[in-house]
Amino acid sequence: MFRMLCVILSIQRMRGLGETTCSGPVFFLQSRVRAAASFLFAIFVLCPVMAAPARGQGWTRLGPPGGMVVSLAAASDGTVYLGTPDGHVFASSDRGLGWQLRGRAGGRPDSVVQQIVPDQRNAQRLLAAVWFRNAAGGGVFESVDGARTWNLAAFGEEAVRALEQSRSDAKMWIAGTRSGVFRSTDDAKSWQRITRADDPELQNVDSLAFDPNDAQTIFVGTYHLPWKTTDGGKTWNSIGEGMIDDSDVMSLRVDANDSRRVFSSACSGIYRSENGGASWTKLQGIPYSSRRTQQIVQDPNDSRTLYAATTEGLWTTSDYGETWRRTTSRETDANTVVVLPGQKEKIILAGTSALGILRSADGGSSFAVSNDGFSHRVIASLAVNAQDPRLLLARPEGLGGKLLASEDAGHTWTEFGGKVPKKTLDQLFWSPVGWWASLSERGLAIFDSSTKTWRSVLFRQTLSSPKRPPPGRRTNPREVVPRVNAVLEAGGKTLAATDDGMWELIAGRMEFRRLQTKNLPSTVGYLASTANRSLLAIAGGELWSNVNNGEWNRVAAPTSDMAGLQWVAEVPNDPMQWLLGTQKGVFLGGPNGDWRLLGNGLAATASVPPAFAGPRLLIAMRNGGLYESPNGLKSWRRVDTDQERGRVSRVFAIEKRFMIGSEQEGILLRTNSEIQ
Repeated sequence: MFRMLCVILSIQRMRGLGETTCSGPVFFLQSRVRAAASFLFAIFVLCPVMAAPARGQGWTRLGPPGGMVVSLAAASDGTVYLGTPDGHVFASSDRGLGWQLRGRAGGRPDSVVQQIVPDQRNAQRLLAAVWFRNAAGGGVFESVDGARTWNLAAFGEEAVRALEQSRSDAKMWIAGTRSGVFRSTDDAKSWQRITRADDPELQNVDSLAFDPNDAQTIFVGTYHLPWKTTDGGKTWNSIGEGMIDDSDVMSLRVDANDSRRVFSSACSGIYRSENGGASWTKLQGIPYSSRRTQQIVQDPNDSRTLYAATTEGLWTTSDYGETWRRTTSRETDANTVVVLPGQKEKIILAGTSALGILRSADGGSSFAVSNDGFSHRVIASLAVNAQDPRLLLARPEGLGGKLLASEDAGHTWTEFGGKVPKKTLDQLFWSPVGWWASLSERGLAIFDSSTKTWRSVLFRQTLSSPKRPPPGRRTNPREVVPRVNAVLEAGGKTLAATDDGMWELIAGRMEFRRLQTKNLPSTVGYLASTANRSLLAIAGGELWSNVNNGEWNRVAAPTSDMAGLQWVAEVPNDPMQWLLGTQKGVFLGGPNGDWRLLGNGLAATASVPPAFAGPRLLIAMRNGGLYESPNGLKSWRRVDTDQERGRVSRVFAIEKRFMIGSEQEGILLRTNSEIQ
């Protein structure tokens, strides 16, 4: 069982940043960040979350600030670099006070920047270990201009999870991949395998370390215990004595002053060796539940002091690991840490899964959030008040279900007050009645502003009976808990589209009653209204229309795309023209079923519902790409740059401009699309 669970762990770490203990269940990326919820609540309650507008070409980042930090590294000129799980690299030139988006390593939105290594001789040169979440491969990527541009240096087909430069020979580099260890002796120009390709033990490399005094001595941490070579890879020895079997070695650190002393972190705890890895002692002090230590870092000015980034906070020791103390909240899920020594103060930066960057200016005694310029939230859902578009409600991942609200069109954010229901909030909606949230476990909730709580809303179906009930006896409606796909205000009515039919909110009561929708299939996946108060729906995989509360009529859709209909929208000022989003592109047509695929620059792929702002239209493609038509659908242009490229959850027109909720970049505002 122990071996099986560690194999599962190994697979998860390659597929999606999954984390677990050796003997615990497997958690995906989303579950890792939920642990930070209570600490985040304190932060958001104490002060509003100020967005740090960072301008790209036509876009402004509105926040909310923060996000997942995978890696941190400091260059010789003091610049700190930050790697994300989507390839983006940020930089700070003021010791972590402010951040600037520089570029993307890996070229893909699913590129995990696992490690950044600044060249010790050239502060502008960086190498990064990258692996892809959604596909095999990755590589070592190189930048020679301070992370602004990146090129593949090696291993386009390899997932690279570890990378190191030798301190004693700066031209010597090593890279750890799924298939083994590779070395470059010519400053990363060429690479040679130094582990046998057929050796099943020396694969799935998770960590590496050079002996600081001898570039031929290399330590390797795998998903199954550590290994060592003293002759540049000609021979290898297993050095797992003293470790729990099958330990995944996630971090290795050789003492800068005494290379016989080596520290390692594994899924089974933190270990220290005093004889170059020949044997290991498990260190005590960090609780069992915190043993998932992502990284160990040694203070460059005091070798006795080390920092451990764990799934339950940042820990430090000042006696080579004999005793430890936690320096952050327990809820802090720390992935990486960097120490910036200085003459007056020692700065410690911790990169987390949900809080972004934590910064300490007092040697780790206290930490504060330091995300100015770092806005990289996953916006799972975004809703806008149509009557007052300055009012926004967002559900970022990583807040344990908490919501953020803005009253100034996204320029500042605060914790949205109110008790979160036991069921997880999923998609957010707005109607004149208030804020709505579908529940991931089925059902719907509305925010009660008077009590500051989310209340579940009842769905009652009146039972019809051929016989009248006896006198004094009532027929009780049957309660239903459907999966809600949309909440829509149409013709003064609040409607809910569900997988169990269409429902209407009863006036004056927080209760929905089923609508009699003749002909319409019960599974309603999408619902839209038109200017003349008609309804359009995608139900049962088909397109339907309802005119003036009449019967529902099926509308012929593009024949080859019947199973892939996603959304439908009326073209403004033209009720006879509809847009239909399908798996194979966006079609223009109408009630007569005469459809044509839109081209002239628009990608023929799946998309999310568009937004209209006068003659302009913005459509986001589901796998990345934002397309704008400035002239009423006649032509299209792609308007996202590498800084914005990624999946989008929602698109809105707000204050004559377009706003998007990105699943990687937070909330963005299109700054050059104002209606003239």
